[in-house]
Amino acid sequence: MDLTLQIFLIIFLFIGMLCIYKTIKRKKLSIKYGMYFAILFCFLLILVIFPNIIEKLASLLGFKDAPNMLFLIAIFILFYIVFAIYTTITKLVETNKILVQEVSMLKNELAKKRK
Repeated sequence: MDLTLQIFLIIFLFIGMLCIYKTIKRKKLSIKYGMYFAILFCFLLILVIFPNIIEKLASLLGFKDAPNMLFLIAIFILFYIVFAIYTTITKLVETNKILVQEVSMLKNELAKKRK
């Protein structure tokens, strides 16, 4: 990997980490999800600094090319993120449904007391 590309990627990753930090600080992203991205960025930083790790790991795992392994890992990470988001959405929908039911019951009781 070219030294100029490595420096650019390191700067890009640090800017990304700074953006994640600011987003968490502004409470627009939970620490739970921010940590996923922070860990991912740290992992990518290690791979940028030591690019031979990718090639050695790919050959050890039986991949012909290192980019094939990276794409497969990226796909698995994206599937995990989508699964985590859908799990959170499902919990929120259930909580919302229960809250709507409770508010409706409270309104009904209040209307009965007023009569």
